[in-house]
Amino acid sequence: MLKNFLLTATIFILSSAIFYTTIQNLDPLGGQQIIAITAFFLSIFCGVASFATFLFFFGAEIYKGRKLGTPAFLVAVRRGMLVAIFIGGLLVLQFFRLLSPFEATLLAIFLSLVEYIFISAKRD
Repeated sequence: MLKNFLLTATIFILSSAIFYTTIQNLDPLGGQQIIAITAFFLSIFCGVASFATFLFFFGAEIYKGRKLGTPAFLVAVRRGMLVAIFIGGLLVLQFFRLLSPFEATLLAIFLSLVEYIFISAKRD
């Protein structure tokens, strides 16, 4: 459990530091535009994925009242990455001014179906 906590905390802290550096030091309208935008979205993705993994895994441990093993951590990582893909996708769509409630709903349905495929494949 400590190893999983340290891993998610380290990734979250590093991505938060990268996000802060991107916001403070890179000019998205200047010559560093590609680097700034890429670093911004990558740091958002890593930060949201690690924070959601933390919430899913340790929230399940607190809710169930016992220690969960590596398979539960891998499920939490998968769900955290799906949440990060959803939020990152929304931000990218908004960046290109393509976001509407319809596209957000389609993205949510798509990622829910991906999770359903993972859950149903586990049962077989």
